[in-house]
Amino acid sequence: MDLTLPQQIYLCAYAFTKNKFPATLLQFRGQRLRVAALTELVLAGQAETDGRRVRPLGDQPPTDPFLASVWEELRAGPRKWMELVHNTAHTAEKPVENQLMAAGIIEKKPGRALSLLAGSKVVLRREEEARAVQQALRTRVTATPDPSSTLPLSQVALPVIALESDATMGVVLDRSERRKHKHTLEQLAQKFDREVPGLRKALSNSVLSNRAVGGGWS
Repeated sequence: MDLTLPQQIYLCAYAFTKNKFPATLLQFRGQRLRVAALTELVLAGQAETDGRRVRPLGDQPPTDPFLASVWEELRAGPRKWMELVHNTAHTAEKPVENQLMAAGIIEKKPGRALSLLAGSKVVLRREEEARAVQQALRTRVTATPDPSSTLPLSQVALPVIALESDATMGVVLDRSERRKHKHTLEQLAQKFDREVPGLRKALSNSVLSNRAVGGGWS
């Protein structure tokens, strides 16, 4: 199936070596899902930015419900990137999870009693979907000649959003691999910044401001 960018970001948090979505990867994923949605809106010509504020374009919302909900937030007037990324990050997980469950890609099972994570355990049902997303990210970073010049924003966005500011997404590229391909990652980030100025910085600032308390759940 054709996955939205937020759905792809969600699946990047699956650790195949552990056969699960590690709890540590919940940190900051809400912010990444929001950034992915905002990037999709820019890609689709349904939002534009001057580098600080973003406003909607067009009269018709996206067909995807999660993207549509983010687009509707912009209708009240120009908004700063930071507030769009940070303030409601804790609400981003559920709609994306619901979409992936409806597609049969994941399943939620009851958590263990007395567990801090009681109430939900997400199980991956269609491994091929997550493997394809994670392999695409790896290929774009490690095996694409001059990716910042040859890849469009739609393909640059996945590694930039997944790997920005934090090592929790290291299930796809571990620390040594990120160090080895540091120059490529910097080039991809620069391309992203040219095409969606201010958004990556907002993600970085949101992660830094919430690092002590975790992932946007405030």
